[in-house]
Amino acid sequence: MLKFIQNFLVVLAVFVLIQNTAFSDMIEFAQVGDVHYTLGDDISDKYLYFLSSSLRKKSPEFVVFLGDNVDKSKEENVIGFMRAIHTINFPYYIVLGKNDAHSFSGLEKEIYLDIVSAFNSNQDSKKKYYFFKPNKDIVCVVMDDTSDFVQSVHGEISDEQLAWLEKLLIKYPKRLFVIFHHSPLLPPRIEYKLSMLNTEKYQNLVNKYKNIIIISSGQYHQNSVQTDENGIRHISAPSFKDIPHSYQLIKIIYDIDSYKTPKDVEVEVTTVKI
Repeated sequence: MLKFIQNFLVVLAVFVLIQNTAFSDMIEFAQVGDVHYTLGDDISDKYLYFLSSSLRKKSPEFVVFLGDNVDKSKEENVIGFMRAIHTINFPYYIVLGKNDAHSFSGLEKEIYLDIVSAFNSNQDSKKKYYFFKPNKDIVCVVMDDTSDFVQSVHGEISDEQLAWLEKLLIKYPKRLFVIFHHSPLLPPRIEYKLSMLNTEKYQNLVNKYKNIIIISSGQYHQNSVQTDENGIRHISAPSFKDIPHSYQLIKIIYDIDSYKTPKDVEVEVTTVKI
């Protein structure tokens, strides 16, 4: 009788495991913060080559570069950066950072995005902000919090973008949203000189919707994961330029049919050193 009960419990455990596996979905992507590429810098080229090699081993669904991809807003740096990452075999997407493009003593965003689109067939949009859908359940949104005219360390999301984001959230109420921009909404440390400006409207919008699960950023050169009161993970990426030259792998495990709040989603963040 005891043996029968033991066998029954084993079968029951296996059944529960199969059920949980069958009704859970998973997606994994990579994000790379603050590369600060400079043409002619052998170290930059070397470690971006190693990045491409590492990504091939990890096989993420897609890769996002979180801004400050180049150290100075110059056409040759952008071309060099795009050439250096061109060997990445997965869809990759570019976020604008404060160093990347500004018209005053730098490169206009339109030209920057023309270069990106010329190299990157996956990112076919030349818009400063855009979205893509890596699968049937998830919408990824790339926002632009940088100034068009002059370089500024303070990010700011425009009213125009917030209105656009809200339309997306209304359009896809049953999809999970992952948002990327350079400056964090919830920073990993208190440092006013790097903070995002006028966050109240953005925060109010985020609080209205229950299907935003991750907001990812760079800027602070700090590896950090914070969960706010709504359950949203605010993920800050380390600077790829800084030793030990690392990036993040982010795994999302979810059940779209039973989803109610971000707390129902499991998010695993792994730091990968090159």
